[in-house]
Amino acid sequence: MLQIRNLKVEKAGKTICDLPDLDVARGERVAVLGPNGSGKTTLLRVLSGLEVEFTGKCQSAVSRRDRVYVHQSPYLFRGSVLFNATYGLAARKMARRKQVSTAREWLDTLGVGHLAERQCGNLSGGERRRVALARAFAIQSDVLLLDEPLADLDEEGMDIVCRAISTVTRATILMSSPVPLPDALSVRSLRLARAE
Repeated sequence: MLQIRNLKVEKAGKTICDLPDLDVARGERVAVLGPNGSGKTTLLRVLSGLEVEFTGKCQSAVSRRDRVYVHQSPYLFRGSVLFNATYGLAARKMARRKQVSTAREWLDTLGVGHLAERQCGNLSGGERRRVALARAFAIQSDVLLLDEPLADLDEEGMDIVCRAISTVTRATILMSSPVPLPDALSVRSLRLARAE
C-alpha cells in the first residue's frame, strides 16, 4: 500500500529525514518512533503528499484524497466542535443528517461528545487533539497519518484515544511518537535515528 525507497529530505543543506526503505501493507499499523529531530513528522508529511521536495521514491496505492494527516499541533477551524467534526464529511458531500450522526458518534467515542456545541477556541490541548482525531476518523480514509496522537493527553485521554484507534479497522495507520506506544495499539515499530 505504501512504499518508500532511499527517501531523503534536505532543508538548507541539512538532512532532516533519511529512510532507506519502508513497506506498509494495507490495514497495517506502524509506529514511527524516534527522538525530536529524527524526521518523524517529515516522513508523515511525505506520505501524505504535503512534503514534495525529497529524493528517492514514495509510492502509495491510494489517492492523496484518501490519506489524512493529523498534525501534532492540530488546527481547528473557528466555530463549534461539531462544525469541525463534520467538516470533512461536508466536503465529501455527505447528507447533513448523516454528517451530524457520524461526527457525534466519533466525538462520543473520543470522549468529547459533551463538547459538541462548544467553540473550539475554548478547548484544552488534549480536547483539541481528540476533536481533530474525530474529524479525521469520521471520513473513513484508507490511510491515517497521526503525528504524536497521544501528546497533550492525560492517562484517561490516552486510554480513550487508544481504544478509538483500535476501533478503526479498515484504515492503514502510521503514528509517530518520541516514546514507545502502548501495547494496546498492537503496532509494528519503525525507529528513526536523528538525521546527521
